[in-house]
Amino acid sequence: TSSSESVARPSLPSKPKAITTIAILGDRCFLAASRANKGIRMFKTVTDDNGSSDIELVRDCEGHSLGVTTLVVLDKKGRFLSAGKDLTVKLWDSRFNCADDSNEETMGTVPKPMTLLSTFGNLDSRWVHSIGVLHEGSFVRPTDEIDGAMLTAVGKQAVFKGAASVQRAAIQREIIECSGSFITASKNSSIVNVWDIHVVEKTEDSSNQNVAKTNLGHALEHEASIQAMATMPDKILTGDIMGDVHLWEYTRNAFRASRKNWTKQRKFTPWRGKGPHSPAKITENMVLHLCFLNEGRRFIAGSNSGVIRVWDIEGTKKVDVVHKNDAQSVKVTCDSLSGIQQLPSVEDPNTGEKCPAFAVSSTDGRVVSMALHHPDSSKQERSELVIFHMNDYVDDVVSETDQAIHSIAVLEASASSSNSRNSDHPIIIAGDGNGSINLSKPMWDSEC
Repeated sequence: TSSSESVARPSLPSKPKAITTIAILGDRCFLAASRANKGIRMFKTVTDDNGSSDIELVRDCEGHSLGVTTLVVLDKKGRFLSAGKDLTVKLWDSRFNCADDSNEETMGTVPKPMTLLSTFGNLDSRWVHSIGVLHEGSFVRPTDEIDGAMLTAVGKQAVFKGAASVQRAAIQREIIECSGSFITASKNSSIVNVWDIHVVEKTEDSSNQNVAKTNLGHALEHEASIQAMATMPDKILTGDIMGDVHLWEYTRNAFRASRKNWTKQRKFTPWRGKGPHSPAKITENMVLHLCFLNEGRRFIAGSNSGVIRVWDIEGTKKVDVVHKNDAQSVKVTCDSLSGIQQLPSVEDPNTGEKCPAFAVSSTDGRVVSMALHHPDSSKQERSELVIFHMNDYVDDVVSETDQAIHSIAVLEASASSSNSRNSDHPIIIAGDGNGSINLSKPMWDSEC
């Protein structure tokens, strides 16, 4: 059973093709893009007093010359990374939380605030299909409010370059600090690269327009090409074409305690034996999506066959290989999965139990919300997977291809909409094959 609240299907101007990637910024803003379209669009959700939700176009971000393959938000200030089929990764400042700070008195003498901060080329000879954020780093704009990061960056610049350089940076709106770290996986590649972002030192005659540059920190090698990734500051999950998921952890070097390295800890596999495996079975088990759950104690893997598996990380520390019998699995769709996103914990209306939750989308036009629930009447130790909400966006008017869901993201409840009915529920944002953006609020009925 399911309950749906405030489903919106707005008609957008200049619709892109299938929306294949969505990323949440903050203040109810989000980004959307398509592999078939080189533009990135920023939207904002609005909610009326009756709880009905809609979206507004905020701005377009133009910079890629070919389709955008993935989007990921780097920090709370709104920096984000995008990758495209033009073989570049770009770093942006969305400025989602910045007022229009144009000033007629300084017009023509002060540069406009930058949106595209840097273009990173030559990261790989093939286009990047996935990006994961490890650390948000630091980002200091001269127009920001004073905080610890700004004081540190300004103090450092004053010591090494003089107070005049700080004043010039403020006048010219130069970025004082820009750092962070992320990982990338490229098409048909078995290597996951770990990158560090550093600010570019500006000189008087510098023609380099990039605010930041990247350095390769680590290259994590695998036996098969990587199809999906998920990240936490000290953990990386990588899913490969064979269906295996690898857990990497950031640990201290056994010989040099001052250094840390990424070390492969465990493999989670859907296979019972070592093989050989038929091409059809390999295609079925290929990992398409990964998502951490329970603050990294579990994770969810979605396969090409429509099966999702929930794996336990905490309870498998003593083994090198974890097999499918140790996972909870369910077939969600006969089509392909197109996204998995963690939801805030949901409360079972019958028992009051708080349950870890997540949403799964598929190319048959469905978005399914599920929870890990432990029945009181059951003596089994494992929680069971419960579907508590489902949206089906396919109807008889529009073709299933157009209404296939290609991407999802979760916008958590905002305090700014506290006057709205059911404002404590997150909003699932789903992009379909027709270029439409669908909004829904997953709720758990007592009948579930």
